Amino acid sequence: MTREPGGTVAAEQIRSLVLAAPEGAELSDLSVALLMNAARVDHVEKVIAPALRQGEAVLCDRYFDSTRVYQSISGQVPPRTLDRLAGISVGQYVPDLTMILDAPPSAVLERRFSRGESADRFEQADLSFHEAVRKGFLEIAQAFPSRCCIINATLAEDDVEALALQAIEDRVGLLL
Repeated sequence: MTREPGGTVAAEQIRSLVLAAPEGAELSDLSVALLMNAARVDHVEKVIAPALRQGEAVLCDRYFDSTRVYQSISGQVPPRTLDRLAGISVGQYVPDLTMILDAPPSAVLERRFSRGESADRFEQADLSFHEAVRKGFLEIAQAFPSRCCIINATLAEDDVEALALQAIEDRVGLLL
């Protein structure tokens, strides 16, 4: 199990910079996309690729689809540029399954804040931003149905987990 941005020492440092940039260090969407992909290269080279070469399954919280959605919403980074960066950073390491946990943005934010989690640069955005993020992920699911599975994240946690485990078994053939 791993996550993005993050998963390695260098990638975690990039994560910190992107999600909580120091005062006065506002990053452009293109800068964020480049940093996310730099973190991803390190993550793929040091964590994902070695694990897959050893025959292990890799479960990653977020990956290149997240960068595509978040950095294209503002319109500042063209989707084609993001796709090219993703191709360079992941190479052959495209997921067999991408689970998209879908819920209305207001419900997601309410859950996050009820757990006492602080808001990063993305959670601080207005509701229309989060609605655009949801739409972006649903569009990816529609464009790549053989890879993507939408899971209703408004259900109880145990039900979401059961659906996720079933999707893994059905699509990838792994029993967890």
